[in-house]
Amino acid sequence: MRSQIISAAAALKVLFRECAIQANMFIVITLMLCIFVVDLNAPLGVAAAVPYVLVVFSSLWVSGIGFTYCIAAMSLILTVVALYLSPGIVMPMNVVVFNRGLTLLLIICSALMVIKIKKTNIDMSTLLTQVLIDPITGYKNRQAFESELDTEILRSRRYHRSFSIAIIDLDLLKLFSDDYDYKNKNDSIKQISHEIKTNIRITDLFYRIDINVFAILFPETDLYEAKKVCESVRKKVSTKMDKNTENKIMVSIGIAMLDETDNKLKLCKRAEDALFTAKRNGGNQVSTLPQIVNKDKSTVPAILSRSRSTDTV
Repeated sequence: MRSQIISAAAALKVLFRECAIQANMFIVITLMLCIFVVDLNAPLGVAAAVPYVLVVFSSLWVSGIGFTYCIAAMSLILTVVALYLSPGIVMPMNVVVFNRGLTLLLIICSALMVIKIKKTNIDMSTLLTQVLIDPITGYKNRQAFESELDTEILRSRRYHRSFSIAIIDLDLLKLFSDDYDYKNKNDSIKQISHEIKTNIRITDLFYRIDINVFAILFPETDLYEAKKVCESVRKKVSTKMDKNTENKIMVSIGIAMLDETDNKLKLCKRAEDALFTAKRNGGNQVSTLPQIVNKDKSTVPAILSRSRSTDTV
């Protein structure tokens, strides 16, 4: 139910964003048509077409270079059309043509500037995305983890929701030893990351924060639910990877839930302490701080849970 609510909220957010973009496009086009009407009713010689430059710059409100191309092309066409449809001339024709030529040049220069700005924004967005992405796995890295952890803690406090964090450590000495083949090491890391990601919920946030350490943020999730997800991850990843590698992979996970007095450092420290507890107890297990008792143990009486083979002689 919680995941359905979050999905619906995300869909509404996308819808509102699309509506805002459509509204901006409508405003820009309406402004351009208003300038055309004013230009038609003004005598030739009056620089009524110059405001098209503002329309071109206003296309910055709408993402996408194609929209700027369209606005610039329409502004050029309307400027030329108004030259032939305007009612009268208040200045010599050569001056009118010269003014129109300057207006066309301003529109073209403005369009080139806006396109350059948009391309720069796209390049910067791509660069920022690459900074936050781990190059080997393709998932978010430690920098993204620390930034989004702050955001999720603030959101949890604002709406009084549960919030949990898990730190995952891969216990595989051969895979991370110096003499292990570099390409095979990266391939294994990539495969393990994919297995973890595919076995968590769509609302959970996944990161690679060190060579063999990963993290999961669980928004609106208490300690018990987070442990249940992590137990599933541990079992499925261990089972899957054991079939594809020469030696056994042990997945140790530590989990902590945000308290009222917690900050980011205290929360991460408690999750790391839980991870150390799991490793100290032999590894390949999930530990929480504070420790919780599994609630998924069978409540069926022992006499009913016995194998049928033991009942027949």
